This record gives sequence, C-alpha cells and structure tokens, in this order.
Amino acid sequence: MQEPDPNSNILEVLEPTEFSKDDAEENFRLYSEVDILFILRGIMQAHSLITLYAEPGKNFFLTSILNVDPVNKEMIIDYGSDEKISQQALHSTKLTFVTTQNKIKIEFICNRIKSVEFEGKKAFSVNIPESVLRIQRRDNFRISTPITKPLKCIVPVVIEEKSMQAEITLLDISCGGIGAIDQNPVVHFEPGTVYNNCQISLPDIGTFNTTIKVKNIYAKKLHNGGTYQRIGCEFIGLTAKTEAMIHRYIIKQEQTRKMK
Repeated sequence: MQEPDPNSNILEVLEPTEFSKDDAEENFRLYSEVDILFILRGIMQAHSLITLYAEPGKNFFLTSILNVDPVNKEMIIDYGSDEKISQQALHSTKLTFVTTQNKIKIEFICNRIKSVEFEGKKAFSVNIPESVLRIQRRDNFRISTPITKPLKCIVPVVIEEKSMQAEITLLDISCGGIGAIDQNPVVHFEPGTVYNNCQISLPDIGTFNTTIKVKNIYAKKLHNGGTYQRIGCEFIGLTAKTEAMIHRYIIKQEQTRKMK
C-alpha cells in the first residue's frame, strides 16, 4: 500500500456531488481518454486518497491508485481495510470514486472490479472510467497563460461617445476570473468598473463572451526598470458551459507543461 502524501487529503471523506438543474454535471464531464489518463496519473503520483462508494448502499472505504494501465484499460487500487465492504465492492456494478486534485474535486464511476495481487499484496483491478467529472469551483486553481502566445481579452468600451474595443493581455485565468496587463493608452481601468460582452478565445477550445468586473489594479516593475499596470478581474455570471471550457483549457496547459 502506498504511503499518502502528508499534504494530501488524509482521512478526508468526500461525498459525490449533487447537481442542480442550473449546474448540469455534463458541463463538468470530460470524455477525452488523454485527459482522463492525465488526471488519473496525477492522482496516483500525488498518492491522493480516494473515497470509494460501493453500491447499493452508502458504504465506503478509502483507497488510492497504485497503477494505471492504458493498454489493458484498467487500474490497480488499494484493497479496502474493511473486508465486509471490500466484498460488497467486489459484487457491485457501480463504484463511485471521489477525490481532489489541486483543490479541484474529481469524481468517476467504474463498473468492473476484481480482486488481484499487486506487488505481493491484495488489491483491486478496476476499469479505467469512460468519463471523469472535474468540478472546479470559482476561486480555485489559477493557471498562468503562455508567454509566447498570450491570451487576449477584447473589452468593448465607449470613449467620448464612440464605441471601440480595448485589448488586454492575460497573465492568468481561472473559473473565478483573470489577471491581465493594462497597456491600453486610451482606456483607464478602475476598480469596481463592470464591462459586458468581453470576449476571450481559448486555443483549440473555443471562444466565449462574459462580463468582467475590475477588482484591483496595481503597478508592477519590469526587469528593464519599467512598469506596467496589472489588473485583476472577476467573472460575473459565468455559465457552467463556459466553466467547462476553462476547465479543458487548464487541463491542456497542465499537459503541455508536464511534457516539457
């Protein structure tokens, strides 16, 4: 059995998420095999504890991922400490797994399980899930945007009764909002100002329109001695569909950085 990371969610029992009609779970569901394997390997490498629910009933035990085998489409997990619940899991056709990764809740379901031996100890083999729920709520994980090809946010503004579009360069993005560089010589962003119908394009993901509210603005120094204005903005009324797009973008950026 792997030793859990002391910084992981030790002995934290997590429950499956209940979604409202306005917060449909499909908006958080990932089906890409590449994305799923990336998430599962990340959970394994972090030695994160997983709450496994064996149905029928609410019985559960804590486990962890020991190995991920994409060729045979299976993964090895720790055997439960409670033999009765472990046996119930062996006869279950729906196993619900709940854990966290980078403060983001991860849930998935497996429907095939068998008892195996792994590295001389009892373990379970389960199928790699067909989909994964990656539930990133606002103000969670924020990722820096690429320096070479930075993201842009197009902000509609009115200057001297004339409509125009201001462009700001994003420094980071999350489902809570964006950090950006204010280099526009005409527009002066002020905390508390709300801008509607702003547009952000996520490469290979899609383009979305949203409302942003400026939360803070401050000067930062450059290496050459110059300065620039950094603005922090929050998303207002972000839809679940848009959150899912940002989720996918963050995963792709994580994958790219892991490959470097």
